[in-house]
Amino acid sequence: MTAVLTDPLSAAGGVAAVVRRGGVPRATRVRDAVAALRTSGLLAATVPARLGGPELPPSAIAAAVGLLAEADGSLAQIPQSHFTFSRWLFDGEHPDVEQFWADRLLAGTLIANAQAEREPVVVDATVNGTKIFCTGSPFADVLAVTGRRPGEGAQTVATFVAADAPGTDIVDDWDALGQRFTGSGTVRFRDVPVGRLYSFDRALALPGYGAFAQLLHAAVDVGTATAALDAALGLAATSAPDPLTAHLAGELTAQRFAAQAVVEKAGRALDALWAGDPTTRPAEVALEVAAAKVTTGALTVDLASRVYELTGTRATAGHGDEGLDRHWRDLRTHTLHERRRDKLAVLGRAALTGEDPVTGPQL
Repeated sequence: MTAVLTDPLSAAGGVAAVVRRGGVPRATRVRDAVAALRTSGLLAATVPARLGGPELPPSAIAAAVGLLAEADGSLAQIPQSHFTFSRWLFDGEHPDVEQFWADRLLAGTLIANAQAEREPVVVDATVNGTKIFCTGSPFADVLAVTGRRPGEGAQTVATFVAADAPGTDIVDDWDALGQRFTGSGTVRFRDVPVGRLYSFDRALALPGYGAFAQLLHAAVDVGTATAALDAALGLAATSAPDPLTAHLAGELTAQRFAAQAVVEKAGRALDALWAGDPTTRPAEVALEVAAAKVTTGALTVDLASRVYELTGTRATAGHGDEGLDRHWRDLRTHTLHERRRDKLAVLGRAALTGEDPVTGPQL
């Protein structure tokens, strides 16, 4: 039975405890934690209050995602697209089914993405084609499938299909340096019937659509870096550290604080935008979140690398799914989700020209 969500951080902590337990492989623990996520109430975070949901602000969702990432970076990334795409269901395009979807999310339904593609996927009466990097798909109940109508040159629509619909083939072939248990593999569609279509334009018109997605990515990075530093401090702890070790521990602790602070600041800006604050401009919020994202991307990868200077050679032993290196591998992989230099160029152009950027899925 799904819990009523009253305290998102407590709910996230309960899910995180599942993946932290010992005695079974990490892949099994992640799968078990996803099961706990379904009953935690967190998957209903974006359900509007008018439909019986908690309607959490983005900063609260990001904080919960960050706690999941402290336990496991893969676990935290699995619901990232769920939170992003679930907002489409309540954008007013299909009001007659909003309560249906609210009830499903309140009951623990998990949505995964089927967005990225090598060849164009056309969405007509049916979906045919292949999607890649479909994070969370092996765990999902529903797939958010984006595509283009016949004759269109870009993705303009999405449809929500059952993950076990006939003609849907989910292949967990994700094999990466890090984030190994996100299930970010391949999904193939063959004559899968299409239900209602949701417009990309309407989704992008939601307050801070792209900024929210990016805030959650930043929260994954900061949570993962926090885990790396905590693990390293545990290995290096001593009652009388030498001055150089103490200096480095202080430097890395301050670095983590800075990464956490910029995410919190960006989250507050996004909260105000979602709340309809008339003094908050969407473009300004997008730039704040972009600044947070590029800052955390640099700080966290560097932190997860430099913790080895704190621990010495002993931390290089026992590498793998349980070793200190998994945090660096997770961060190195996750921070490549988009090109950091693209966001820096957007920030720079806005700073130099004073012109608002064009917002989109990644801004």
